Amino acid sequence: MTEFSVIQRPPQAAAFAINMPVWRTCVRQVALVDDRSVIPPDAPVWHDEAAYQHLLEVVCGLHSPIVGETEVMHQFKVFAEGLEEGAARWRALCGQVLSDARAIRSTHLIGLGSRSYGSAVRRHVGPLSRVAIIGTGMLARKIVPFLAHPNRIVDLWGRRPDCSIAAAGLAYRPCTSAPIVVEGPAAIVVAAPATSAAIVQLASGYRALSLLIDLRAEGVEDPVPPVARVVTLADVFADFEAVAKENAHRVRAAKAAIGSCARDFTTRARLNPSGWHDLCA
Repeated sequence: MTEFSVIQRPPQAAAFAINMPVWRTCVRQVALVDDRSVIPPDAPVWHDEAAYQHLLEVVCGLHSPIVGETEVMHQFKVFAEGLEEGAARWRALCGQVLSDARAIRSTHLIGLGSRSYGSAVRRHVGPLSRVAIIGTGMLARKIVPFLAHPNRIVDLWGRRPDCSIAAAGLAYRPCTSAPIVVEGPAAIVVAAPATSAAIVQLASGYRALSLLIDLRAEGVEDPVPPVARVVTLADVFADFEAVAKENAHRVRAAKAAIGSCARDFTTRARLNPSGWHDLCA
C-alpha cells in the first residue's frame, strides 16, 4: 500500500478538484490528499520516500528559480499555520517537513538564500541616493533592509495606509496621491503587480531616473517602456545562475541530506501506517 504520494502541477493548471488543503505559490500548487481521494491522471507522481524527498527539496528552495531562496519555506510555514485544527495529520507532516528543512538549510544552504531579491537590487542600485519601491507586500519588506542607508532616501509607494515597514530614510507615499517631483538621480524597484502604465506614470516624477528594476513576473507580457535602463526579473535570475553553479556542491550535499530525511520519514510511516496517506503537489 502506498503511504504517501506527491503530484505536481504548475500554477496555471486547473485547480485540484478535491476537498483537501491546497498550498499554492506563484510557481506551483500542492494539494495534501489521503487514499480516499482520486489522484488526477494528468500530472507526474512520486510515492513514499520519493514523495517526501520531493516536497522537502521544494521547501528548501532547491526547485526555485533562485536556488536556496527562503521565500518558499516561509510560504509553506504560512500554509501550515493556516491548516484547520481538524487536519492534525497534515499539521504533523508539515511540521516534520519544516523541522527537516531548517536543519538542512542551517547545515548546507546558509548563504544561498541570501542571494535574494534584496541583495540583487542592492547590487544594481549601487550608490544611488534615492530609490522608489512600488509595493508594500512581502517582497518589498525583504528588499527595504538591503536599501536602508543613512545617505539614501527610500520612497515606498503602496495602497496600504497602515503600512508598517520601518527603515531609516523611508517615506511612505500612497499610490493614490499625485506623483512627486524628484530632480536628482534615482532608481525605481517594482515589487508589486502594477501595470506598466501605472509604473510609467509614477516614474514621470523622477526626472533623472537612471534605473528601473522590474521584479514582476507579469513583466514578460506587460513590459515597461525604456524610461531608463531596465533590469527585468529574468536578468536577476540570470545574474544568479553563475553563482548557483559555484554552489552546486552545496546543493548536492543538501540533496543527499534530504534523501536521508526521506528514508527516515518512510521508516516512521511504516511504523505508523495509519498516520500518513497521500500528498499531491
